[in-house]
Amino acid sequence: MRSSTGRTVLWALAAVVVLAAAAAAYERGTDGGDGDGDGDADTGEVATSEPGPQLPEDVGDGCGSAALTDAADLDASRTVARCAAGFPEPQPLAETARLRVAVTQWGEAAAPVLLADRLAEFDAEALEVEIVELPADEAFAALASGDVDAVAGPVDAPFFDAAHGGTGVRWVLGGTLSTAPGDTHVPQAGLWYRSDLLGGPGRWSDLRGMALGLGAGWRSAGIYPVGTVAAEDGLSLNDVDLVAATGEDAVDRLLDGELAAAWVDPPAWSRAADADGIALAATLPAGEPIDGTMMSARLLDADRDVGLAYTRAVIRTINTHLTGDYREDEDVMDALAEATGADADELAATPALLFDWEIRAGTTERLQDAMIEIGSVGYERPLAQDELVDRTLALDAVGLRAR
Repeated sequence: MRSSTGRTVLWALAAVVVLAAAAAAYERGTDGGDGDGDGDADTGEVATSEPGPQLPEDVGDGCGSAALTDAADLDASRTVARCAAGFPEPQPLAETARLRVAVTQWGEAAAPVLLADRLAEFDAEALEVEIVELPADEAFAALASGDVDAVAGPVDAPFFDAAHGGTGVRWVLGGTLSTAPGDTHVPQAGLWYRSDLLGGPGRWSDLRGMALGLGAGWRSAGIYPVGTVAAEDGLSLNDVDLVAATGEDAVDRLLDGELAAAWVDPPAWSRAADADGIALAATLPAGEPIDGTMMSARLLDADRDVGLAYTRAVIRTINTHLTGDYREDEDVMDALAEATGADADELAATPALLFDWEIRAGTTERLQDAMIEIGSVGYERPLAQDELVDRTLALDAVGLRAR
């Protein structure tokens, strides 16, 4: 287990109607409406002709109207929320508060939390934050019991089980977006597979019985985008062996033939993109993050001022240090390399990520539909969004709750 304290991080209706809705939401980024798109030579996937998500042209001063968007907007080219650099301004607590935060995938996707620590944004709120790396199952069990106060990473099945258990945990901040959703011609985070295993374009059913790597295995949030693509050829994820594999380990096992396919995050996907016979099958869903920050009931209720301070620090980190091409900011890249333990040149070899602190309407339903289908959660009826999501901390942090 890696750990870091304070500013030192030592070392991420009917079932048919439901499935159709999930597929439609996922595929918004593809040009599949009239069959005129250009297909990928290996996968048969259709590349998007639409632009990806956009930053606001003018955020104005502080946190204004650009800091809030329509949660129901899933357009692949939608504008993401932003404030001016340095906002929301710190409002330090009267007394220093100590928090313990678990990161389930230690990498660049966790940059808002890691850099808030490394670049003293938590300090500005009078927060002393200990960051630990834990597997998803352990992290969400610790969140439910109060051993950790927040979890940063994918919204995996253990989160839903913790919420279903009445613990009061909630998803409060979104995470990363694909800048080219659905476009398998653009190398990026997503499901990479061995093209020699398919008998033809889009023949996902040929992977039946083979091993497929996801961050938390069959309990991963990635089953939503992966399952959507697999279903195009009638392949259920119940028909493959879903195993836990992340980062460089996932790429190594993919190249060695131990895995037929694997979800690979940055910067490790660059190795998959450079390898012969490895192709991209699925990206993050269009317009919606499926990762972010989940918080304990304590930070949403009894110690809400502490949860709000944490939220301000993370949102300010995005607006100040992680907006636009932060690859050009040497200080940010040095801090990111130190915080993640990744090689600076390797990080620079992949594009900057796009962070979105907002949570889209319906994402939790789509995630649960995919998880319930393969039995990765311990219940059969989806929980309502208000039992899983709390947007009020983010709205209060940017001063727009009344809107």
